[in-house]
Amino acid sequence: MITSSNRRDLVDRLRYTFITADYGEIDVLISGLRNKSNYEELCEEFFHGCSINSRGYIVPSGFFSDIAGSASFLYAMYELLGCSPDTFLLKHRVTRVKFIRKDLTGYFRLPRGLFSLPRIEALIVRGIGISRLPDNVHSARTLRILDLGSNRFNHFPESILKLPNLSALNMSYNNLSTLPDVLGRLKRLRILNLKGNVLSELPPDWHRLQNLRTLDLSMNRLKTVPDSLRTLVALKELRLAYNELSATDEALWEKRAMEDSLGDQGSLGIGS
Repeated sequence: MITSSNRRDLVDRLRYTFITADYGEIDVLISGLRNKSNYEELCEEFFHGCSINSRGYIVPSGFFSDIAGSASFLYAMYELLGCSPDTFLLKHRVTRVKFIRKDLTGYFRLPRGLFSLPRIEALIVRGIGISRLPDNVHSARTLRILDLGSNRFNHFPESILKLPNLSALNMSYNNLSTLPDVLGRLKRLRILNLKGNVLSELPPDWHRLQNLRTLDLSMNRLKTVPDSLRTLVALKELRLAYNELSATDEALWEKRAMEDSLGDQGSLGIGS
């Protein structure tokens, strides 16, 4: 029989391991914990005292207090939360998660558990140096806001295209040279920020993005803009500065976007 004292000792040892172990070791440890008959009880112990603030972020306490930016410990916290039983109520209350470089120490890997949170709406992962996403991104079907700015993506993560409710996507200041031909699958997208990449051309599939209102393509290597942008009936703000476009083309596209916004015509109308 495990006494409360023994359980407390186990929890303390796990906390130390989560802070000092590498990601592979943490995955193995959590996998072992999930096989225990009292796993939900252990989750209650780990997250005892944690709360959710008014914006939907988890406020660490107890086992997860005094994290001091430990990347491995944060990884363990969200992996545990995402892998907790569906009956664990705290899991259903987290709607927003944020990781920013200045708040972290050491190399950070996104936990797969994040995308198993049943009500997650916003995920901000800015400047932490990631170049790929976990393979279960498509599970986060409630996700509306995804900020991956200032990371190291060389390729657009096509798993993002499987997020049916995504309305805002920031992939600024990465190293993207191409976009997927089926970008138009993100039919609910309203804001798309691709500033500061190395895009030299755009795919033709823009006509499907009929809810897109803001598009930032500035600071890329574009020499032309596809005519398909004319079909974006909701587009109100288009940014093209610092590309390789002629000054005339850049001014024409941005001017028409502004005119349509002010006139509420809802179309770029180039060449009409």
